[in-house]
Amino acid sequence: MKILKHVFLSVLAIGLASCSAESDEGKIQLRFEGVRSSSASGKAATSASKGNENVVFTDFKISIRDVVFKNDDDPNSNLDTDEIQFRGPYQVDLLDGSDALTQTIGTVVVPDGLYKELRFKFHKDEDLPATDDLFDKSIFIEGTIDGTPFVFWHDTSENLDVGRSTGVQVVDGIVSFTVTFDIDQFLSSFNEIDLSLATDNNQDGIIEIFPNDEDGNRDIADSLKENIKATADIIDN
Repeated sequence: MKILKHVFLSVLAIGLASCSAESDEGKIQLRFEGVRSSSASGKAATSASKGNENVVFTDFKISIRDVVFKNDDDPNSNLDTDEIQFRGPYQVDLLDGSDALTQTIGTVVVPDGLYKELRFKFHKDEDLPATDDLFDKSIFIEGTIDGTPFVFWHDTSENLDVGRSTGVQVVDGIVSFTVTFDIDQFLSSFNEIDLSLATDNNQDGIIEIFPNDEDGNRDIADSLKENIKATADIIDN
């Protein structure tokens, strides 16, 4: 009888310890989402420039890694921590034609608390096949300018902090964090960009907008990269 009592108490203690541990942890599901803030079907019509009326985005992809969540209730938590919740890299596709897309990265266990910020790093992935749109690139966009195909890419490697002042309380269950990119603001969020001014200097029939392109659009490439970063926001749902 003493043996059974001992076993029972041991199991009970383990169960209570498990419950205690579980009560101090919640889960965050991380998603990335392309959004369209205007009613224009695929057009980048929200820029102030009339030259963008015939600009259409058809593809938008990013490559990221090293996602970190900041627990505002923990004085030892900061966005320079080595406690990376999602290591990556991840290739995220957020636009197919005129359809904005959502992609779930995964779910991670985190301490209970108020989360106001997350950080991720734009990361060019050299391990992808050379034929992949994101090979050696961290941002990729395709579309048309007045009917002429254009391709934009950037190989930036930098951190982006995204947050909300009110924060999101995580206790026990799963909370979804969604990082959004407003595609319709890519030409106006930080810099006013008239994409109709982009040139095809090498006359190959494709307007190329790269950091090292031969078409004369390098300044536009840097401005567009900054605009994409500026549209990033976070919602919980």
